[in-house]
Amino acid sequence: MRQLGVGLVYWPELAPLFDDNKILNVLEVEPQAFWELVGGQDGYHYRINDTIISQIELLPQDKLIHGIGQPVGGTVDDPIEYFAQLRRVVRRLDPAWVSEHLSFNRTRVSERCEESGFLLPPRQSAAGVSTAVSNIRRFCQQVGRPFAFETGVSYVRPRSDEIEDGAFIAAIAARARCGILLDLHNLWCNQLNGRQPVLDVLEHLPVDRVWELHLAGGMEYQGFWLDGHNDAIPSQLLQLAEQVVPQLSNLAAIIFEILPEHVGRIGIDKVYKQLETLHALWKLRPPQKIVAARSNVNGVAHRVTRQGSITGDPSTEVCAWELSLVAALRGGEIFDHRFADLQDDPGVAVLRQLISDARRASVARALRYSSILLLLGVGPGETHALLNEYFCIHAPTSFASLEADRFATFLRSHASLCAAVPYLLETLAFEQALVRATTYGVTTDLVWTIDPTALFASLDKGCAPTGLKEVTNAMRVSPGMPADSGSEVGGWTPMGK
Repeated sequence: MRQLGVGLVYWPELAPLFDDNKILNVLEVEPQAFWELVGGQDGYHYRINDTIISQIELLPQDKLIHGIGQPVGGTVDDPIEYFAQLRRVVRRLDPAWVSEHLSFNRTRVSERCEESGFLLPPRQSAAGVSTAVSNIRRFCQQVGRPFAFETGVSYVRPRSDEIEDGAFIAAIAARARCGILLDLHNLWCNQLNGRQPVLDVLEHLPVDRVWELHLAGGMEYQGFWLDGHNDAIPSQLLQLAEQVVPQLSNLAAIIFEILPEHVGRIGIDKVYKQLETLHALWKLRPPQKIVAARSNVNGVAHRVTRQGSITGDPSTEVCAWELSLVAALRGGEIFDHRFADLQDDPGVAVLRQLISDARRASVARALRYSSILLLLGVGPGETHALLNEYFCIHAPTSFASLEADRFATFLRSHASLCAAVPYLLETLAFEQALVRATTYGVTTDLVWTIDPTALFASLDKGCAPTGLKEVTNAMRVSPGMPADSGSEVGGWTPMGK
């Protein structure tokens, strides 16, 4: 594998760093972050943000593609066709390889596909290995590039009926004959949260299959260490990386991960220092050469067999795990009695909270002014209760626009509450129209009873609107217009002026 060097996951907030291809040799893009979900008479489909992809194309770094929406550890694939769009991005960016997560994020209930709201740990059994291998082979055939899967984070407790983490990863890599994206922070999280120690995991891995290393920062939460991508790399993790990198004979890239919402807090300069640290790690790698996988990989295969043979379709057991874990997350009845203990797993409670937090953030971003009005009008407690009621009715979705559209419809059904909060119905109708313009290409004509710009100015200050002059304002919300409202979606223009 050609050695690429030190890199960073691309976000527009980090754009100034990508002008320097000496400190940044590699650009890793998560393409689904720049896809829009759009709907029409023929159903939903994905639309690429061509402007951002074109900007990425022009940057001088070597490119890698790291998927975040179609993980390879589960039984339920994305019901929306995505390979055509993914191939388009691959052709444009020409990555050395493509990677995805060894996780699952969807279940099928009564022939309906539902998203889980989070990348969840796969079933670690012989059936789970077979499921992942089948998915990886299909992915490779569709994309036509070398493939690596990312070692995931799991907040659930280790189980007596599962293959240990390292043996599970190794068995998949050996059978699928693919690469490994070794996310060292994920494995360190697992160790801190009571799963297999990192060095024990690495003892099982075919190190020649590790092409890429991810490092990141995290945070403590309710006794767990979370993979937050929110800070600098912890010193203990760097010390661990210094032990690991010299063992990775085919390591071709080291990537630092930081989410865009945290860049403003930690600063570009601190991100730059992280890249300097990664360059020091990069110098520790051994001379690159192809080496045979460790002899204990044969032992891994034996260990997988000893955990239980597969009878019938392996997806049956894996599907039971997926449905049971999601049921535990939603407080429902566990699908399979073998996994009943998930109801009492403290990691499930953490996952449940993380999913709720992510959904609240999606609603707040896409329905910004409606959310502020709701908080000012009924208070945090009732707002929180409303969101929880909505979460119980509707499964999560990865797209803020779809989450916002569903919540707006739900909220408007609470007529007495909406009527009790001044201007909430008008604001909600406006922001939902923005969302629907982007997602469905719908044009909506609205009538305001006050000047909306005065309303927005008050809400931008976090103040309840008072003394607004009553006027009749007609407005048209249309697709393809600039989002002047401060919302992330859609656009609007006044009418009749």
